[in-house]
Amino acid sequence: MFIHIPFGLQRSALATIFFEPNSSSSSNLASILRTTEQIPYWKICNSASITEVTSLIKTNIASKQEFFGAAIREIINGVGVIFFGKEDKVEKDLTIRWQENLISYDIHVLEKKSQNINGIVTGIAIERNLSEINKTIQFVSKSKICPGQITKDFEQVVKLRGAHLVNNRKNSNNVHEPFAILENQGQSNEAYRRIDCDLLIKDMDICQNCQKLRNTLIKIRNRNLTGVSSIKVSHASQEVLIEKVQLQRKKIIKQNQIIHTLQDQIQQKIENEEEEVSEDLGQIAQEISKRVAKNVVDISTYSPIFQELIRIQSGKSNGIKYHPMFLRWAISVYSRGGRAAYEAMKSIMRLPSISTLKGYINESQQHSGWQNKTTYHILQKMAMENISDHGRIGFFSHDSFKIQKGLLWNQRDNCYVGYLDFEDEKEELQSFIMQCEKELQTELQVENNSPNSNYDRGISTQVHQIVWHSATCKFAYPIAYYGINILTAHEINKILFQLAANLECIGIHTIGSICDGAGENRNHIKSFDWWASTWSLNDIVEVYIAQNNNYEKAKIIATNLDRSKFTVRLLDPSFSNNIQADRNLIRPPMPTKQNWNINDSCEFKNPKDNKWHTAVVTNLDSKTQTLVITILSNNEEWRIENASQDTYVRPLYNAQIHWTNYKTINPITNSPWYFISDPTHVFKKLRNNLSKSHIGESRNQSIREIMIDGNEVSWRHIQGVYEYTCKNVTAKITRLTKRHVWLTSWSKMRVDLAEQTLSRDVESAMEMIDELKEISSGT
Repeated sequence: MFIHIPFGLQRSALATIFFEPNSSSSSNLASILRTTEQIPYWKICNSASITEVTSLIKTNIASKQEFFGAAIREIINGVGVIFFGKEDKVEKDLTIRWQENLISYDIHVLEKKSQNINGIVTGIAIERNLSEINKTIQFVSKSKICPGQITKDFEQVVKLRGAHLVNNRKNSNNVHEPFAILENQGQSNEAYRRIDCDLLIKDMDICQNCQKLRNTLIKIRNRNLTGVSSIKVSHASQEVLIEKVQLQRKKIIKQNQIIHTLQDQIQQKIENEEEEVSEDLGQIAQEISKRVAKNVVDISTYSPIFQELIRIQSGKSNGIKYHPMFLRWAISVYSRGGRAAYEAMKSIMRLPSISTLKGYINESQQHSGWQNKTTYHILQKMAMENISDHGRIGFFSHDSFKIQKGLLWNQRDNCYVGYLDFEDEKEELQSFIMQCEKELQTELQVENNSPNSNYDRGISTQVHQIVWHSATCKFAYPIAYYGINILTAHEINKILFQLAANLECIGIHTIGSICDGAGENRNHIKSFDWWASTWSLNDIVEVYIAQNNNYEKAKIIATNLDRSKFTVRLLDPSFSNNIQADRNLIRPPMPTKQNWNINDSCEFKNPKDNKWHTAVVTNLDSKTQTLVITILSNNEEWRIENASQDTYVRPLYNAQIHWTNYKTINPITNSPWYFISDPTHVFKKLRNNLSKSHIGESRNQSIREIMIDGNEVSWRHIQGVYEYTCKNVTAKITRLTKRHVWLTSWSKMRVDLAEQTLSRDVESAMEMIDELKEISSGT
């Protein structure tokens, strides 16, 4: 029989079906055409499985010469191929990972991670068939390792530049970044390798990036041969720096000898001319300082900067606290005069050190939000610190801080410029105010013509900063900052997951975030719904039925896009229609319980009204295999056979079992995302809450009591320990002081005070002091 089967409007196929003449099978043409399990005519290209790839690798190892000495490595959700070199050292390590049907590559060459394999970017998971994977494995097996630029004939360059070749330009952190690193120093295969070396090569002896180093080394060598000094401190090797320091020391000694000779000659000339040197000339600074310290000289009429300068000179040399106004003036002098001029001034008067000034200024332009250059800087820093794949799994920490006074913020570019120069402060402020007024007038004119005229942008008063931390090693890097006024939960969600998506593209995985207990952070964490994001079709849940005032088990059959509404089908056959319920009317079911004990709380479905009631197990009859259940509302007693337990008895619902506010689903990777509270802030919050317990002693104050297992936890315990140690000086067993007990807005922010208050020493003191034993058992 011939059947013409059409496919859409353009394709069709002719099928021939043969039947045995005397077949006893019940199969007929109708049953064949009615079957739902049809194999498509055109084969769909699916990703290769782990089993297929593992079999392919084993076949290559057993049959192909280039795989001689290679080994297979089986891992969770993946497989690896290791190629060994001389002395059985690992040269190439290729890892193939599966995420469901998506496949990604990772490769390490000489323990260095490569970013691509023959043009294929590593770390990107897509569908790959067996042929593509075989080509990649063949390329890795046949490719050579780039040796870098051999330093033969460039020995003088190695001596001058050392282990790093660095860029002339500084990065945003004011640092000269290395672009090549010296490997195998002192060996026959000594070579410079670029940071962006391809590592794997096939039809060449050296990669294109390392080939460019030859011209650089030739230029450095030629400059040295022609006598042109091109060695800067940032470029010089350690040996060259030592030689420079020794040469500089000799120059200083020679100059000091000249100065001493001149002083002797001047003194001799003065003595020959019988002229006396005024002693007051050498004691002017000391005399003025003494008179100022004794309040003999009134300096109130002097310039504020000069007053501060005199105060600093007349005070102690250590532990000086500089006024912000004076710091701005010092920054202005340093910025305009340069390092040399500032050091010259600092040699004759006390001024803040340059390192102190650098804590208040930033020499590079900063911009809020994500910057594409961040990817280059963080990957380069990870490469320099040898951060492996395990070190590239981490979390965000984020916090807000107030913009300091005197900090100039560029509203148009949304970035900070630096501190205002003191000398031009009035002019700068006046100009800035006029500019703001002009921009506000322009914005108001535009907003009056736009539908969203009530939107108030405003100038940022705080900065919200996000830092990425490695979870397995000591590595952290600031990712971005944002100028804010009020930060909503939605904005935090958008910022964090957008940054996580950007980092995921370069192989840096983020699994959570850590923050303090600020209101916007708590709302941010509560805005996620773990269960709604993980429920799928056919999952069993409990849905609230208003007419019964009960929760009934149901199966999810549909949901909307944002998972705020679910369509469910009740498992109870007495309900025939599907129900559409909001998310707040659905909850996860309690785990089933088979072994019940007397006095166990439960919920019982009364056959009379078909509703669930709170009940308790009052008896167990092992002979008849029944449970005796008593409904608490009316003391009605029921006997339930063990076979019917799942229908009529279920555990009393406990929301704490399903509490999942500490995690959600990462929308980028579809893996869990964990929220962590900052331990220092949690510790302070515990102490602050305890300080409010049982402190309202007057009639007009309400008393707040904290109870644990029926025992009171009171701040009077802490006060009692402090008062006892004050009366008994010899019994000083804690570090409690007035600052620990009588808290102020300043002491409430001190983490060390909170740690000492809630320390083991204080707990031991409560147990030891007889006067506190009656109330200390609750703490």
